[in-house]
Amino acid sequence: MTDILNDEAEILNGVEELLLGTDETTEAERTEDIQQMPEAVTTGEKTEAENTVLPQRKPAVTNKKQWSRRLVIVTGDKGGVGKSTFARGLAQTYLDMKKEFLAFDADISNSHLSRFYGDKCLVRELDFFTEGNVDIFLDDLKELIEDSLGTKGEVVPGKSLFLLELPPQSMRILRDVVEQMKFLSTVEELYDMRVTIVVVISRVMDSVKQLTTLYDFCQDQVDYIVVKNLFFGSPENFVRYKESSDVTTIKDLLKEREIPFLEITMPDLIEHAYDYLDKNSLTFNQGIEQKEKPSVKGRVSTWISKFKEQVWLARSILGLNDVPRL
Repeated sequence: MTDILNDEAEILNGVEELLLGTDETTEAERTEDIQQMPEAVTTGEKTEAENTVLPQRKPAVTNKKQWSRRLVIVTGDKGGVGKSTFARGLAQTYLDMKKEFLAFDADISNSHLSRFYGDKCLVRELDFFTEGNVDIFLDDLKELIEDSLGTKGEVVPGKSLFLLELPPQSMRILRDVVEQMKFLSTVEELYDMRVTIVVVISRVMDSVKQLTTLYDFCQDQVDYIVVKNLFFGSPENFVRYKESSDVTTIKDLLKEREIPFLEITMPDLIEHAYDYLDKNSLTFNQGIEQKEKPSVKGRVSTWISKFKEQVWLARSILGLNDVPRL
């Protein structure tokens, strides 16, 4: 059973070599590296828990291509798992690293990105559950990635990095978007855009089921990041995830096809500090800069520093491979 978090050195030396090694290759070499793998088996296998991990439905392609654009989708299908906290932390990281991005807040009932960061960066609300809105979102992406003219006639470069926070209980809608609209293949082929799925998990079995469900309809068309929220305990306490044969199968399939599957942690922010930020709708940086609560300043400063250390491990699939480390 592989647990990357128990050996972060292995992440840096192994996974980083896979993800970042292309920086030293020529464009021609990168093209040669995109090799088709043998076609996978056509039937799934039942696990002891009677869950089926579906095999690859088509010949897989290794992910050594250097994509022009990146869409990071943060999900955690069960409410309260820490999805919004991670999305806010990632937005803060992008801002601190001077990385231009556009955020979409689809969690309308609990709009954390809009509430905390709406006046700090570009955030648009997206009603994910209203039929037709995702179609508009897909078309809007086309306009957003294209260069435009500014008010003074200057060329304004198109966007290349997008952050989308999904609402809880949106798995069925996401599946429909992927399967009925061919969303993932469309953004790859037309926009030269790769999707990263960030799955924030707790220690319950529902988190494992969410991941296996995502793989069922996304398979090798996305890159994966699993975030263990340490609010729910230390990394070794995520036993159901660690011992899941379905998760092991998914890891092995993706590793064979050289598709990133990374595991990182999100540090626990003590309740006193978290509640202060929430009550006053403060960004993490504002929590550090405020002088009313020195304890909050210290707690948040330490939290965001640890958060960025973990994000840095997955920088190549979070749109941060071209920025210097803070």
